[in-house]
Amino acid sequence: MPNQTRSTALPAVALGLTFLFIGLTFALPLQLVPEREHHVVSEHLSPEVINVYACVAWAGWAHFIFAFRGQRNALARLRDEFKGGRIFAYAACTALIILTLLGLRWAAGAGIFGAVVWVYFIDHFIKAEQHFEGKSRTSGNLLTRWLTSYQPLLTFSWLSVVLLNVGGITSHSWALWSASLLLALVVLGFGGWRGLKSPDFRSPLLSLFFLGEALVWGAFGRYGGPMFLTGVYVFHIAAGSYFHYLGSYFAASSNAKSKDTWLTPLSIIAVNALILTIGFFVANQASLSWLRPIFGIEWFTLWVGVHLVSSDVFPFIKKWKTSPAMNQSG
Repeated sequence: MPNQTRSTALPAVALGLTFLFIGLTFALPLQLVPEREHHVVSEHLSPEVINVYACVAWAGWAHFIFAFRGQRNALARLRDEFKGGRIFAYAACTALIILTLLGLRWAAGAGIFGAVVWVYFIDHFIKAEQHFEGKSRTSGNLLTRWLTSYQPLLTFSWLSVVLLNVGGITSHSWALWSASLLLALVVLGFGGWRGLKSPDFRSPLLSLFFLGEALVWGAFGRYGGPMFLTGVYVFHIAAGSYFHYLGSYFAASSNAKSKDTWLTPLSIIAVNALILTIGFFVANQASLSWLRPIFGIEWFTLWVGVHLVSSDVFPFIKKWKTSPAMNQSG
């Protein structure tokens, strides 16, 4: 049976809700994190952006819970006697990953650790996009995966170059403009225009969005300051995060082989609301400070790293070969 490439992540719905959530969290007339705590994220972000940051972090924790649950259930569905061992191995590996990344964050500092997670996220982003488009089974090794999704990879990399101002690119307006336009023509000319007119427009949509961001933030970046940080965070990191979370829920619900009450809209909303409530009280109640390494927004990048690494370890545990004697019982 040929590979299905129809997106299960409902990109139009996810995009519309992303815009709505950006507005709702930015304009929320309630300060989720006390002003005295804003410095744990940045001293240059407004209270409105800190609200967005907090909601993205807490919604991220809900996303991690669903991801861990989905991976555990996938191991439990395997039909061999070793599935219990796989689940234990997955839990043990996750615990080891947490301890290892804690050590790396302590040794390197939160800033460098966050930068490494940013780079490491690129491959996770590509795998997630292929999964959302029903292409994950076609992407074996890293090189094949990147070649089959070269457009969002290329444009995301270009955006990273612009945001980090590599080679002082923001000082060369014509080079920035020309390179971005050239990349846009590549995207549109090699399948992007056709993709945008189909129901499965997620990849070209993201590619053009990254190029638009590169142009805006590249032109604005020369001024720097809090407004630049606000724009980059809200319209890149936060928007991308909401889009990713929503896509993962839609894809998981669509791909579920049987009815799963956890993946109903009401359950997803309930889990997110519960985590947001816990996060709010952790941020505002000194008596809950012991929970900050988990739900404190300053620790969010650590748990992003745990999610990324455990997601990469999971396929290896799932594919472990069992002994012939164990297989005979099946």
